Amino acid sequence: MSLMLHCGASEVKLHELKDIPVTPRVYSYIGKDGKPRVKARSERWEGIQHHDFADAVLSAAAEKGMPVDHQRTRWGVSENGADLFGYVKFHTEINGRPTILSQHVTNEVEPAMGLRHSNLSLFAAKATVGGDCFVCDNMAITGEVAFNYKHTSGNVASLKDLIGVGLLKYLEKIPELGHMIEGLKRRTITDTRLADTYLRAGRSHLLPWSHLGMVDKFWQNPTHPEFARQYDGWRLYNAFNTVAKKYNPTRQIEMVSKLHETIIPKEKEICF
Repeated sequence: MSLMLHCGASEVKLHELKDIPVTPRVYSYIGKDGKPRVKARSERWEGIQHHDFADAVLSAAAEKGMPVDHQRTRWGVSENGADLFGYVKFHTEINGRPTILSQHVTNEVEPAMGLRHSNLSLFAAKATVGGDCFVCDNMAITGEVAFNYKHTSGNVASLKDLIGVGLLKYLEKIPELGHMIEGLKRRTITDTRLADTYLRAGRSHLLPWSHLGMVDKFWQNPTHPEFARQYDGWRLYNAFNTVAKKYNPTRQIEMVSKLHETIIPKEKEICF
């Protein structure tokens, strides 16, 4: 499966999320300098119990005709239990009847959704529009966000309704996944474009400069023969994606979300 949980997080079962307490509004922790710290959130802040968040997503998805495939969906939490990560896979048919997402399955990917939220206020409750590659376990993320809500008492009180609105946006944006992949496959990667992409990735801090050598290794020698047939943007996308698996879930999702615009930039290219 696509989301790597071995770095900075541990995989858990859905029912185990019920046992993880919500981080209090005021909490103590040890800073990077080894000194004790205290963080206090405002009175408007309210934590989200992990299972409540997951259940709200699952219920809203079912109501929108997007039944979740529990066997292939994965959940993970940070080492301190405060942050939740999820990679949700959907059924494309039920009892032989296609679901609403079946029309968006291509030869390369099937729809999926990345989820995360933090009770340490590191990031909001967020869902990304994306999919899973069939030939490997790489993610494909369009960069579009289905929902992104802060941990406030108002949002938590209407969490399921807000997620439902976000899933409607997901359905609106999921066709862009196929368009993104087709665009990457149409983009021939010349030596100049390859150098340009590496330079842009380093300058934008997409990943450390020292890791670009690993990307180039997977560009020269793809992990799967399907990517070796053409020197195109899809091959390069998956080279970056393979390196992204070495990062923690938050960093992995952020990096993959920006890959498309790094390989096919809207601005002028750097090398001429």
